Amino acid sequence: MSSESILIVEDDAVVIAGLKNQLTAAGYKVVAASSSAEAIRAAVMQRPDLMILDLTLLGESMFNGLSDGLGLLEWLRLRLPEANFPVIIHTGDPSCRVEKRARAAGVATVFRKGDSTAGLLEAVRAALDARVAPPESTDDSVQP
Repeated sequence: MSSESILIVEDDAVVIAGLKNQLTAAGYKVVAASSSAEAIRAAVMQRPDLMILDLTLLGESMFNGLSDGLGLLEWLRLRLPEANFPVIIHTGDPSCRVEKRARAAGVATVFRKGDSTAGLLEAVRAALDARVAPPESTDDSVQP
């Protein structure tokens, strides 16, 4: 079993339950937050290895002026050095505009809500592997 932890930031309890079941069955430790305030607390206290972030967090404009999930991510990256974990955007709107904003924010991938569980688990594994992969050597003089 994996000891890696995943923070799910999602305002829909049904989606949280589904993601939590899928990820815990795959061996991950899962913490869920349904608001930006909860997500910030969890990021500080739990120090997750990865975050799955809903793009549209309803009612979030009241908290520190955050308008959506990418606003939360920007806030975390600017104010919390420990928030350097990879992020997967989980959204019902995988448009080019969203994809462009997510890439600019340094998101690992954008995953469409409702797509296959296997695809999400592959995206999670790829993002976690990329985080811990050692850099490739560019020195051709080193012989094995």
